[in-house]
Amino acid sequence: MQSERLEMGRSTDVLARKDPGREASGEQTAGQDLNLSALRQTPGFMIRILQIQIFERFFEYFEALGLSPADYAILVTVRDNPTVTQSELAGVLKMQLPNLVKILSKMEDEGTIKRRRSVRDKRAVELSLTPSGRKRTEDAVRLGNGFNAQTLAALNKHEQAAFLQMLMNLVEAHKSASR
Repeated sequence: MQSERLEMGRSTDVLARKDPGREASGEQTAGQDLNLSALRQTPGFMIRILQIQIFERFFEYFEALGLSPADYAILVTVRDNPTVTQSELAGVLKMQLPNLVKILSKMEDEGTIKRRRSVRDKRAVELSLTPSGRKRTEDAVRLGNGFNAQTLAALNKHEQAAFLQMLMNLVEAHKSASR
């Protein structure tokens, strides 16, 4: 059973179990359907499934730029917050500081970002984009606008705005609850 892959159906409350061996050979399978009606009423489950689907598409969509979702978030956040520190960035992106520092080191080696001691706090390290980092961010944002439009295309403009607002409301509500 571990070699089986689960695929979520679009509009049903069931998940069909598929055998990847048969699938690869082109054979049709009559997979057993799993009832997910209870899980589909669980926000965390549905958000996680959507996140996985979006991230899979993100990697394909941004392949030419070689960006991960974390890279994209870092570039845009540094662009919009020119004196953000590594610690502030780690906090807002919910990343462990050592993991973020590895990504930032790679970006610094590529010439995308600069790090410097903060004038506000000599213990902190501030981040900024280099000229090539600004260009890379512009390219990423241009691509990101199209990706976001595709991601939300199943919703009309009013639903898109409402969906994003509801997500922000939930994030804020849970941020306050976790303090």
